[in-house]
Order: sequence, then C-alpha cells, then structure tokens
Amino acid sequence: MGKRFLVILLVAVAAFFIYKETRRPVSAEELKVKAVEEGFVAASSRFMGGAAGGTPEGLDAAEAAAVEVQKARNDLARLLPALTEGKAIRMAGELREKIAEFCRKNDIK
Repeated sequence: MGKRFLVILLVAVAAFFIYKETRRPVSAEELKVKAVEEGFVAASSRFMGGAAGGTPEGLDAAEAAAVEVQKARNDLARLLPALTEGKAIRMAGELREKIAEFCRKNDIK
C-alpha cells in the first residue's frame, strides 16, 4: 500500500513538473486578440438570439449586435498590422475568417 502511494505521488509530481515546464504564458498580443474574439462571440450570440425572436425588440437587439460585430471586425483590422508574434497573427487570421463568414452568412456589411 505504501509503495503504491509513493508511486502515485511521484507520478503526480512528475505530471505537475511537466505541466509547469511546457505551459507558456499568454502574451499581451494574444490577450488583445482574445479580447476582440470575446467581443465578437458575445455580439454574434446576441445577434442570433435577437434575429431568432422575430419581435421588433429582438430585431432592434439584432441590429445593435450587428453594429458590435462590425466594431469587432474593425478593431481586429486595426490590431492585425501591429501584431508581431506568430501565434497572435495566426489567432487573428482565424478570427478574421470567422467574422467574415459570420458577416457573409448574415448579410452584415
């Protein structure tokens, strides 16, 4: 019983050490892209909820959410040229594609 506990403890310590050594902190650029992404996700969710309602209030909410989606697209367009890190640039490119597809599917100019 004692040997099993010792082995489990050693495995847990090794797993924790590997986790700490391989986990890399998120950079400031990645955080900026994430912030734009979070705004887009929130706005797109509100857009879909408002558009699905079909009521005048829902359509107004969808219209306001569409403006927020456009704002996220513009924020990303301003941020993209300033990015220097490869991962942040890839994240921004993927987000740009998601936003473009969402706008295309939902007729947002």
